[in-house]
Amino acid sequence: MGIAQYDPTALGPPAWNAGRKVDVKKPLKQRQIWAIRFFLDREGRLRDRCAV
Repeated sequence: MGIAQYDPTALGPPAWNAGRKVDVKKPLKQRQIWAIRFFLDREGRLRDRCAV
């Protein structure tokens, strides 16, 4: 038994980006990367610092 073709409840809610133009996020700038590194060094979070 399948989904009824004309049943509006079977389709579910529309997608969050329906009708919107969604693009890829821009990468971080070098200044932002250094700010993150500085913060992690200051907090002593070496495990997180290895990922940056």
